[in-house]
Amino acid sequence: MFSPRRASQERRERQRAERKSKLTPSQLKRDRRRAKNPADKTGDFYDKHSYRKAIEHAIRKGNKVLPVEQQIPHWTPYQLRHSAGTEAEKAGGLDNAQALLGHKTANVTKRYAHGQLAIAESMARERRNPFDDEPTEAKKLDH
Repeated sequence: MFSPRRASQERRERQRAERKSKLTPSQLKRDRRRAKNPADKTGDFYDKHSYRKAIEHAIRKGNKVLPVEQQIPHWTPYQLRHSAGTEAEKAGGLDNAQALLGHKTANVTKRYAHGQLAIAESMARERRNPFDDEPTEAKKLDH
C-alpha cells in the first residue's frame, strides 16, 4: 500500500518544485549522471527497520510544530506488537499469543507476552502480611 521509493520520489519532486533558485549547470550534469546510476537504494516496500525509522521521523517532524504539552512521546511499532502479545496471552493463554505473534516456540512468545506478569502482580497485591495482628480463620480455630 505504501512505497518508500514513491514517498522519496514525491518528496524530491516537491522540493524541486518549491526551489527558489535556478539549477546550476553542474547540478544538471549531476542529475543526469545520477539518473543513469542511482545511488538511492530505497526499496519498493517497507521492512521492519525502514518502517520503524519512518515512524520515528514522523514523530520528530510532528513534534517540531506541536506545543510541548501536546508532543508525541517516542514509541516504536514493536511496542504495539509487545502489547498485542500481552493482551492475547491474558485473553486466551500463551498458545493464542504464540499464534498471533507467529512464533515457532513458546519461549520466544514469553519474551513478548507479559500476561503472567500481570497475574503475579495481582497476586502480590492481594497477599496479606503473615505478621499482621488480625487473626486468620486457622488461628481462630486453634483457640
